[in-house]
Amino acid sequence: MRRLTAALAGVALASVLLTACSSSDGAASSSTPSPSPTPTPTPSSVIWAGEVCVQFADVKASVGALGRNLSYDVTSDRSALDQIDRQLRVQVLSVADSADRLNTALQGVPVDFVAANDMVNSLTKTSADTKEAIGEVTSHLDAATSAGNVVGAVAEVGQAIVAAKAAFTAGQAFVSAIGDATSTATGQLKEAFDAAPQCQGI
Repeated sequence: MRRLTAALAGVALASVLLTACSSSDGAASSSTPSPSPTPTPTPSSVIWAGEVCVQFADVKASVGALGRNLSYDVTSDRSALDQIDRQLRVQVLSVADSADRLNTALQGVPVDFVAANDMVNSLTKTSADTKEAIGEVTSHLDAATSAGNVVGAVAEVGQAIVAAKAAFTAGQAFVSAIGDATSTATGQLKEAFDAAPQCQGI
């Protein structure tokens, strides 16, 4: 009887040991999934360059739209004058708005990105020249609207068209300055524009 009891105890002990070994092997074989690598954040200089390029494209488009129709037949027909006013006003305000947005983007340059300082200062000056030319157009259009007679309105609309041509020239100079600044950039400035997806192909 003692031998039978001892044999049963041995079998039970072996079973416990086998179960423990099996559990240990299973735990060892199950691997903990490795954490996903944290993506490298985009440098602030590249984000800034991308925003500048987005706004540059808008300036280029708005200046081009202004230049497409600057040959108006100024007559004494009040409705024709009103139509010219609407067309010119929409176009020049579009240029002014896009120039403002680009200027805001330029001024948003990261404080530690000193490589962009000269470019920002130069383009801010060119932007101001464009805005000043746009102001001349709207000033003449406003004068035409408030003119007490058609003759006065015709004269002011004529001056507005002349001013619009000057604004187009200023806008073209602005576009060229931006294009030159981005395409001839060197060092860290070039690296920022090269790395920004928005700057490819503009």
